[in-house]
Amino acid sequence: MTEIMMQAYQVLDEIKEDSKYKEIKYLDKKMLELYPNEISDFQNAKLKYDSVMSEGGSYHPDFKEAVQKFSESKAVLYSKPEVKRYFEVEKEFQDELNDFLFQMTQSVSSHIQTPNKLGIVKKGGSCHVR
Repeated sequence: MTEIMMQAYQVLDEIKEDSKYKEIKYLDKKMLELYPNEISDFQNAKLKYDSVMSEGGSYHPDFKEAVQKFSESKAVLYSKPEVKRYFEVEKEFQDELNDFLFQMTQSVSSHIQTPNKLGIVKKGGSCHVR
């Protein structure tokens, strides 16, 4: 079992050396430097929105205002080029990881459920590894 764990750490080290992983880390740092106000506005609007939704949803007196502020702050933040690129690279990287997981599980057994292209694991079935 120790050998498997060591191999897993080696794979993790290889993943950390991937150019997409490095770009994600770089963009994350860059966004925090460039857009602290926009990030803060978005986080505060999301907190307010989540609070309104948990306290009554569309029947809450502040519902319309919370939805509008959340939508506006999200639009402002998500329109930034670094944020757009971050989500593009993150999606590409996630797809690569899902493909890797699929290939790895298929080498063990074709009955192991793995995420599809949308990241969803279908219900049903079970692992029939012998």
